[in-house]
Amino acid sequence: MMNNEITKKKRKVITKQLPTPMSITCGNENPSALGCQFYELEGGEVGTVFVPRNLHEGHNGIMHGGMSAAVLDELMGRATLHTEFDGGGDWLPTYVTAEMTVKYRRPIVVGNTMYGYGIVERSEGSCCFSSSVVTDESGEIMAEASGVYVHVELPEDEKSGFKEIDSTRAALTSDDPKEL
Repeated sequence: MMNNEITKKKRKVITKQLPTPMSITCGNENPSALGCQFYELEGGEVGTVFVPRNLHEGHNGIMHGGMSAAVLDELMGRATLHTEFDGGGDWLPTYVTAEMTVKYRRPIVVGNTMYGYGIVERSEGSCCFSSSVVTDESGEIMAEASGVYVHVELPEDEKSGFKEIDSTRAALTSDDPKEL
């Protein structure tokens, strides 16, 4: 049986990833978004901190499981942006979710501060194998996921998703955490 707590050494925040404007997790133009900001951390992880609001409730003051899954998926997907890949070049490959398994450990109560962490465990060919967790402030695991992300080729136009590496990142400000 798996331990529901993780011993998490805080990692230094390296940079902030830009939000996707209408995303349900981080969309700065979506009033229903969770308000996640995603940060690249030392050691190859991506982290976030968020507080679910009443509009994210499934019922009885508990965050909807689909919202939890969205955060876990976003963490794993964003971890692919923070990973070195073969092929080099000035473009980031676009990876999409092919498969995802979620384990719900504890209910996430609306209004409580949560932390999320995602990492690419390994890559093979056109696939990345990733994992993520959402913990409470004490480090107890609330939900965890594993997933397979596959590289997709998109047309090279303004809607392609291909971005120059530096255009996915923003400078840190004094409001950003130093560690997560």
